[in-house]
Amino acid sequence: MADVKNAPAPKTELEGSTYQIIQKRLKKQAALLQEQLNQLNESRKQVFGAVETRLVGTNRITTANNCIPKDMVSVGKQFLFGYNVHIGLRSEIRLEDVFSLYRFEAEDHSFHQQELSLLADKQFEEDFKNLYKYYKHTVFAKFALVGPHLFMVFQVGKGPGDVKTFKWALQEHSLSYLGNRFDHEYKFPDQHEFVWKRTNRDMHRRGKHPHISILDRVFVETVGGDLTIKVEDNTDSGQGIYAEEVTHKEQTLDDAEVAYADLGNLIVLRIRPYQEKTYRYFIFNEKMQEALRVDSLEHACVLLPDEQGLIFANGYYLQTGEYKIFDHAIQDLQFERRISSPNGEDFLYVFYNPHTGLYVLLQYNLVNQQVATPILCHGFSLFSNGELCYFRAEDQPGRHHTLQIWQTPYTRTEIRTQEHTDSYLFKIGNKDIVRAMAECNELLTLIHKGDTYTNLYIDLVQHTQSMLDSYYWIKHPEAGALGEPLQAIGQIAAAAIDEFEKVRRIRQHTEEAIQAATDRLEQLLHQIKRHKAKSIEQYVHHLAELRLLRGEIIGLKELRYANTEKIELLEQQVAGQTQKLSADCIQFLLKDTALAPYREQLLQHEAAIAKVEKVAQAREAAKAIDQTAGELELLIEVVSNLKIEDATETTRIIEQISDIYAGVNQLRARLKTRRKALLSQEATAEFQAQLKLLEQAVVNYLELCDSPPKCDEYLTKLMVQLEELEGKFTEFDEFADQLAQKREEIYQAFESRKLSLTEARNKRANNLLKAAERILKGIQNRLAAYEEVKQIHAYFASDLMVEKVRDIIAQLQALEDSVKAGDIQARLKSVKEDAIRQLKDKNELFVAGNNLIQFGRHHFSVNIQPLDLTLLPREGQMYVHLSGTNFFEQIDQPELEKTRAVWEQSLLSENQQVYRAEYLAWQMFQTGQFPQDTTLPGLQQSLRKFMVTRYQEGYTKGIHDADAARILHELIQLHARIDLLRYAPRARACASLYWHSLMGADEKQLMSSRLKGVGIILELFPDTREFGDLVTDLQEHIRMFTARSHLFEEGLALEAGEYLFFELSRGQHFIISLEAAELYQSFQAFLKKQKIKSKFDQSIAQLAHAPEERFDLIRSWLSAFTAQ
Repeated sequence: MADVKNAPAPKTELEGSTYQIIQKRLKKQAALLQEQLNQLNESRKQVFGAVETRLVGTNRITTANNCIPKDMVSVGKQFLFGYNVHIGLRSEIRLEDVFSLYRFEAEDHSFHQQELSLLADKQFEEDFKNLYKYYKHTVFAKFALVGPHLFMVFQVGKGPGDVKTFKWALQEHSLSYLGNRFDHEYKFPDQHEFVWKRTNRDMHRRGKHPHISILDRVFVETVGGDLTIKVEDNTDSGQGIYAEEVTHKEQTLDDAEVAYADLGNLIVLRIRPYQEKTYRYFIFNEKMQEALRVDSLEHACVLLPDEQGLIFANGYYLQTGEYKIFDHAIQDLQFERRISSPNGEDFLYVFYNPHTGLYVLLQYNLVNQQVATPILCHGFSLFSNGELCYFRAEDQPGRHHTLQIWQTPYTRTEIRTQEHTDSYLFKIGNKDIVRAMAECNELLTLIHKGDTYTNLYIDLVQHTQSMLDSYYWIKHPEAGALGEPLQAIGQIAAAAIDEFEKVRRIRQHTEEAIQAATDRLEQLLHQIKRHKAKSIEQYVHHLAELRLLRGEIIGLKELRYANTEKIELLEQQVAGQTQKLSADCIQFLLKDTALAPYREQLLQHEAAIAKVEKVAQAREAAKAIDQTAGELELLIEVVSNLKIEDATETTRIIEQISDIYAGVNQLRARLKTRRKALLSQEATAEFQAQLKLLEQAVVNYLELCDSPPKCDEYLTKLMVQLEELEGKFTEFDEFADQLAQKREEIYQAFESRKLSLTEARNKRANNLLKAAERILKGIQNRLAAYEEVKQIHAYFASDLMVEKVRDIIAQLQALEDSVKAGDIQARLKSVKEDAIRQLKDKNELFVAGNNLIQFGRHHFSVNIQPLDLTLLPREGQMYVHLSGTNFFEQIDQPELEKTRAVWEQSLLSENQQVYRAEYLAWQMFQTGQFPQDTTLPGLQQSLRKFMVTRYQEGYTKGIHDADAARILHELIQLHARIDLLRYAPRARACASLYWHSLMGADEKQLMSSRLKGVGIILELFPDTREFGDLVTDLQEHIRMFTARSHLFEEGLALEAGEYLFFELSRGQHFIISLEAAELYQSFQAFLKKQKIKSKFDQSIAQLAHAPEERFDLIRSWLSAFTAQ
């Protein structure tokens, strides 16, 4: 599969009419921006001047001795030239043996040697002699500029780091020696202008192919034998955008050392696999989804201005993905310094190799965002006018040394022309313009990026908006009017975002489909190679898989944005494997036993048909027969398409296959007959089951129908189900009539439901209409009392009744009764307008309130009180009175006279004898539902809730509820203390008489046993209500007794039955009040005193057989006794 994997994947550009139009518009605006940008650049050069980097001359300098030059540095219009000479037999090194001074004439670019007066300093001369005296291997290395100081660097050992320095103060045209004790100040700047961050275990993602997640943007790993950089957080796959081998194949995720730096779109990676000595450096571009290995990052990496990217010793890499690597093959370069032009457009990056003394100068232009061809030299010097002199040392010492002179923009001061000081560009400033032009060029670079650039159009929108916001002058005509194309580019990019995303998804789907087909082909080829076919069935299986896969691969060509070259390669591989496997299959078929498995399959199919008892089994058997037939067809096709030298062999193979195929046809016919017979039996049962499901669905859908539209919706669903049933059982005519009948029933049921819902909706709409009419009448009456128009407006804006009308309108609209809703809405508006008009008329007609009308100079009183008929007590009699008049008429009615006691009673809850709080406490007590908290605050809280709805009884919160709480508190305590004495004495007497005298012995025994068990339950569960039937039985028996004997009122039966239930459930003893006990004792004492107790007892005993008469006699005795 290597040829497929390495197939070229051309960058497919997005298509589609909409996107093409957007692309054309974008490129048109980009061309316009480029044109205006060029015009602005020309205008800028005219105003501020421009210095191009160019070669202006070549000259030579001559030294007194043969030497190897090492470096040079300018001091004003002079420059020092440093070198090393071989002195031979002379023992002392003089200044002239290391340094020469030359004057540079800018007019003719000539050099003139001068005396070394610039270095005339006794202390320096002594230090110089001592250096060479005490360090045997001293050689001059270089000049180093550190701020305003010049360091003369001498190597005194074998390594470049073993140095001694002389420090000078660098002035405009002279040098001042500072000493030789400043070696520690001589050092290179930070070689990486960012901080490396090491990864940790929290970034590890475990899985089949584990990796390290860096900011969830890029994923790296060194397992599986290679170093892989991935852009998807997918541990199921080991594939990535970049991979290279590692030395140790068997290593874990923890073994590698990984560090990174986040630099906007770029992520710099430093990776050292397990037990490797060197790090590997990569630049990952998130936008381009690509990684580049750059090992020179080990020594130095510097950030470009305005965060445009990175620059290193052998190239640069921009945020937009542009990069260039220079093949100068110079290693171990360190960053020394950065020199910028006064206008901020050009930057010179100096890299230095301390081993060879070689410099690499990289010039970066901020506007063009490019690095010019590197300058390689052994020494260089910049003069104040921007001229750069440098030399390349020869391998052998010499006296004549060639210097090249280049004009560069790195002048000490900015070059300006005086005639354009009043220009608008001059007011803006060259640096601001350069920065804007650089951003425009970056924008143009993005526009010409391919569609693979991540978030291309989002970046374009953000970039253009940022420029429009950052540069106030961007739209000014004298500044090139860059704002117009920039704004147009932003708008076009915003429109392209959605279209780009659509096409990106399509392309991703296509790539995934091609990759899936590639993976399946790899798997299939591996399977064929690993498991060589040993039977005809295996050959047929492999051929069928290949044919199916080839059809799928051919179908991939129809997908949009498909890589046709890769698909063609896939198809060729499938075709080649099919051809090879087909030839092997033919050779196998030439064997006499090749088709034996298919003959065996026929016997198996025949046995399976004999066992078929269900239609489902018949389907499985048919499926197996069809598979065999398909394999036979494939065999015939393979034999027919291949060229066999012996035609008789071809004929023999096809005849054998045809004989087997004939057997297949016979089996199909038998199975078809068997299936038809089974289908008739199973269809009836299935049809009945489906019909029951349909009936259940009808019931469920009718329940869900709460509106006429839903009736239509669910009816449609059921009709679809009926049609599916008709299609399923279309072979059975006997089911057609039943389905037609069921269709009519369903239709009638839903029509009836729809009619009832429509009627209910109409009724609801009428009720809402009546409610709205009542509310509108109340609103109309309320508006009549207002005296200002603003009060009417405020009322309509905030009153709840108006909101209620609007809510009714909304409800009617929801009921789809737009006529009534519109009518109420119009009437509401009319009520407001009429009220405002009437108020204005009244204000114009009435004066001094509503009771006085003015006509000219005359005023007339008006009675506006409504005429109403009322009853009014007056002078001890009841009168009919018309309100607003002096009409009174006395009422003479005997029935009315009976109500005289309540004529003066203004409240239902209070009269001369009963206080309102007493009435409230009594009502609460009668309910029998007391709160758990029976303290005064708890009772008062419950009473407040209880009296909320009793508006007509006139309770005052804080007064009557407090008084009633005290009364109710005492009632509850008394209720708890008196136990069953809370029942009326007559009810208790009635129950006692019935139990002791009138209930039969057997019935009493049974009832006593039941009540004894109930008593135990009530002790454990006093609040249970499980014995209501038993209480009801007792009440019914007592009611029958009272109805027959007339000794007690029938109304006492309910209370007497309940009392008897609770009395007997806790024992056979009946409770008696203190008053009753005292009455009994006083009556007995009276009988004894009168000496008639024996006569009383005798008369009672004579009625022992008649308990009702005996009770009546006793009650007569007691009545007479208490009446005396």
